[in-house]
Amino acid sequence: MKQNSDSQVNGENSRPPTVIRPSFSHLLSRMKRLLLSSYAKFVARKAAFYLVVIFFSVTLVFVVIESMPGDPVAVMIASGNPPPGADLDALADIMREYFGLDKPIQERFVIYLMNFFSGNLGQSYHFYPVFASTIILYYLPYTLSLAIPVLFVSFVVGNWIGARAAYLKGRLNETSYFALVFCNQLPPFWLGLVIIFLYVVLFRSIPPIGAATQGVIPSLSVSYFYDLLAHWILPFLTLLVVYVGAWATGMRSMVTHEKDSGYVRYGEQLGFKKGKLMSYTQRNAILPQFTGLNMVFSGIIGQTLVIEIVFGWPGLGLLLYNAVFNYDYPLIFGCFLVIIIIIVVGNFLIDILYGFIDPRIRTGHG
Repeated sequence: MKQNSDSQVNGENSRPPTVIRPSFSHLLSRMKRLLLSSYAKFVARKAAFYLVVIFFSVTLVFVVIESMPGDPVAVMIASGNPPPGADLDALADIMREYFGLDKPIQERFVIYLMNFFSGNLGQSYHFYPVFASTIILYYLPYTLSLAIPVLFVSFVVGNWIGARAAYLKGRLNETSYFALVFCNQLPPFWLGLVIIFLYVVLFRSIPPIGAATQGVIPSLSVSYFYDLLAHWILPFLTLLVVYVGAWATGMRSMVTHEKDSGYVRYGEQLGFKKGKLMSYTQRNAILPQFTGLNMVFSGIIGQTLVIEIVFGWPGLGLLLYNAVFNYDYPLIFGCFLVIIIIIVVGNFLIDILYGFIDPRIRTGHG
């Protein structure tokens, strides 16, 4: 009997624990709490705000481009070398009707909005019959390969230099800091021209302009990657030198303010090392820097478009530059829309990230 009772006890203990599965009502209540949380309301407000920004930006782009002087049909006819004796007026009327340029501006605006929300930007005038979206998708990675690394590398390096300049005194730290602050005031396009001039003077050769050396075919090879990197490094360094100083300036002022806080002075009296105290001050000083990511990201996108023209880098800036001279309306519309979407989506993601970093946003107290 004792063995049976022991086996029963062992059998009961050996049974797997009962898994309590959440009911459907429990999942609904959790989802409701998540949707009604302060952070969800914060994200919803930001999403609604940026949708309004996109609508007004798209409308402004349409008004500006429609106000441009010049006739795209005349440019297309002149660049197409029509045969002698051709009826150019009849040809222009046919082309205007084909591209929808003969419609009233209100109707063109409605068609423009419908094409925008459907993702159909139309066929390029200059590269006809290629669609504008196909051309933009080819040039877009080149712009992002410059802007995104510059944003993150300048943020890390600039904040590190600014914190050291504020906390660790020394001639090297102060000299590097003030040199970067000076570079931050330089126009990037001018600095790019200076870099090209210095490259010619020092190396007695033309700097790598464009995306690849003439005759090199794009491929998934190590040689092409190194050639692409050689053309990428000059515009990248031009933008990096300018924006590292911006981050260093803000970080130095914030760390200087944090040094007077009570917890830092208490840590000094306890004998904490300077490196440890600097890490504590950096954690608190970095929050305002994240706030400035939105403005700096927008500035980097704008300056990247200009630097692409200086170095011949085949991004959206160079594409937009050529599209304006060719009166290629679909391509101009597409470039501006993609740039607006990049800036808006980037700012929205930065706002969401800031909510994760700052607990005051998550709890609704910020």
